Amino acid sequence: ESLYQMMALHFGVGSLGTLISPIAPHVAFALHLLAGGSYFLDSTKRAHVLRRLLPHRESHNVVATLPSDGEPALRIVFLAHLDAAFTGMLFEPRTVERFEKLAPPHPLSFLRRGLALATYSQFALAGFDLLRMVLGPLTLPLRPLEHAIGVPGYIAFLSNLQVVLEDQVVPGANDDLTGVVALPVLAARLAEGKPPEVELVFVATGCEEAGTGGALALAARHAEDWDRGRTVIVGLDSLSNGELRFFDKEGEVGQRECARWLITAAERVVDADPHYDEVRGFTIPVGGTDVGAFLARGYDGMCLGCIDPEIGSPRHYHLPEDTPENLDWDKLAFSIDFADAFVREIWRARLG
Repeated sequence: ESLYQMMALHFGVGSLGTLISPIAPHVAFALHLLAGGSYFLDSTKRAHVLRRLLPHRESHNVVATLPSDGEPALRIVFLAHLDAAFTGMLFEPRTVERFEKLAPPHPLSFLRRGLALATYSQFALAGFDLLRMVLGPLTLPLRPLEHAIGVPGYIAFLSNLQVVLEDQVVPGANDDLTGVVALPVLAARLAEGKPPEVELVFVATGCEEAGTGGALALAARHAEDWDRGRTVIVGLDSLSNGELRFFDKEGEVGQRECARWLITAAERVVDADPHYDEVRGFTIPVGGTDVGAFLARGYDGMCLGCIDPEIGSPRHYHLPEDTPENLDWDKLAFSIDFADAFVREIWRARLG
């Protein structure tokens, strides 16, 4: 039902392992490996393990297609998600501002990827458990170091638990109804002049905020009939309240880079029109988009979204203030214009 339930469960299991390690190292070893291994598999879209213990809800994808004449030489699938996010202390402006101010310098920029740190620390803690099985009480002086390594897991558990307990859903005007309303606008525009051998698929996905569930289901459903060599995924996620970016990597743990040719296509659009000078690549430090579900299955794809450089996320991100009244409508129009130009550049790149 919620991505935050899933994260609280994983890092709660890991935190429990750290706390009981001195009295039950064998159990702690199993808990740390379960927490780290399960979240790694979940985040990289390989498998669901601990997530299966949580309640599930049904959801839907809404799919519309502008077909090609005959077998498509190129299929472009647009993704924008229908569901809205939960809010909590994680997303309060003061928290986000402090996180941005404490951002480490470039050589240590990996420290910004908090969930990756929390995940990999579980394997380090499992190593302490293994050592304790062999050396017993001799490892007690290592407890302060263990707790220090466990801090990312503790933070992930407590912060996500707070979101779960608050249980408040935001309006989601920017994230991601801006992407959803862009779909029919782009459909109307791209229908004019669409090459006959191109198929365009417009998808409003469900349960993105619960871990890209709709995109995962869509990718699984079409694994056989959407040829990877002829299918390109374009995500539209939060198209206002910041500067437009193309997300050049996906995944908080085990990041996958977008195809170089797609990055080049976006850069060509920018180079061709000074109006788009602000658009550049961006790597999301925490979280991901629906496109990641398709990258995990070997498709080429890239997501477009807006980021306020001052805070590292869109304004009003996952907050009750994410309402239509707080949207930058000119930026939404700008983002749709860029998406239109980007898709036409994809046509040129793939069809010649």
